[in-house]
Amino acid sequence: MAAAPMGLAMATAGTAEAVPTFFRGCGVVPSPTAEPAAPQRLFGAAVRPDQLTDETPLLAAIRGCGLLVPEYHGQWSAVEWRRGDPWYGNYDAILDFAEKHGQQVRGHSLIWEQMTPDWAREEMTSGKDWKTIERHFATLLPRYSGRIREWIVVNEMIDTEHGDHGFRRTSFQRAYGNDYVRRALETARVLDPQAKLMINDYSLLYDNPVDEARRNKMLRLVESIKASGTPLDMVGIQGHLELRKGRISQPKAARFMTDLAGMGVEVAITELDVLEDDLRRPIGERDRLVADAAQDLLDVVADQKAVGSVVTWGLSDKQSWLQDRLDATKAAQACTPVDCGRMNRGLPFDGEMRPKPMHAALQRTLTMA
Repeated sequence: MAAAPMGLAMATAGTAEAVPTFFRGCGVVPSPTAEPAAPQRLFGAAVRPDQLTDETPLLAAIRGCGLLVPEYHGQWSAVEWRRGDPWYGNYDAILDFAEKHGQQVRGHSLIWEQMTPDWAREEMTSGKDWKTIERHFATLLPRYSGRIREWIVVNEMIDTEHGDHGFRRTSFQRAYGNDYVRRALETARVLDPQAKLMINDYSLLYDNPVDEARRNKMLRLVESIKASGTPLDMVGIQGHLELRKGRISQPKAARFMTDLAGMGVEVAITELDVLEDDLRRPIGERDRLVADAAQDLLDVVADQKAVGSVVTWGLSDKQSWLQDRLDATKAAQACTPVDCGRMNRGLPFDGEMRPKPMHAALQRTLTMA
């Protein structure tokens, strides 16, 4: 890793009350007046290896990020589609790029049901042998120790509607029970004692019964993990915002982050983007609504000392996973010109890499001193 002041360092003695400032921002320029000695947060984005080759406006924005996260390309099925035949090309490409440009990389993720290879599901549920997890973790953690400084160990483990005592019914939960999250964190710590370990989930920000129950479950889970002495350094709050849900509850989001911080974990805003609810509105109105939704969350973040990073789930609408949510927006990716106004507009740059009001919202937050 290039020697650069890239740490997610929070306040130390003498600056304990300071709110960290952002620096490096994926095409968003931080304030030049921010004190160098101030605690610093990172702004970053999810990236794909094929975005890191050709010289494009997207690559120029990626080069300016402080933190890179593999979008889907670091998942178990992307690394070891066939048992015993791991392929490291995606992680190696992203790490090589990041180290060349003084950036950090977050591992995403070791356990996520949606991208677990079929052979692993079968092996876990039939044999229920924890060695399956140990072997998987051992293919990645020792190899990248010291290069990947933080890992999402378990992604999306909560389901308070249809789960088992609040745990999502996954191959991992069926094979190992609800204790698998704690065991996964312990296994990860053994294999890479240096890395920060994280759990990550969604639907934690709105004022509705589902999000409220999920917040409570996350708090109980973190409390249980910490009480057991199991290592847990960070909690990721996925920032997949949806306009159909209305505005987030800023007081409840702030209280949730404060409660997590009180348990001794750092908070990360992960996977920030905005799903629109009506593509028939004028583009100017759509962009304003998206920016307002992002700003609601960013305003909370600005006052939370425990938040060490904000990551958008991509940078350009052209490459956003949200286009696959609707047939209309998926088809719009083939528009000529590239951005014909029919794609979901939930990221900082449009399909032509023109900055939008969401970009300005991020700029305001990053330039707060």
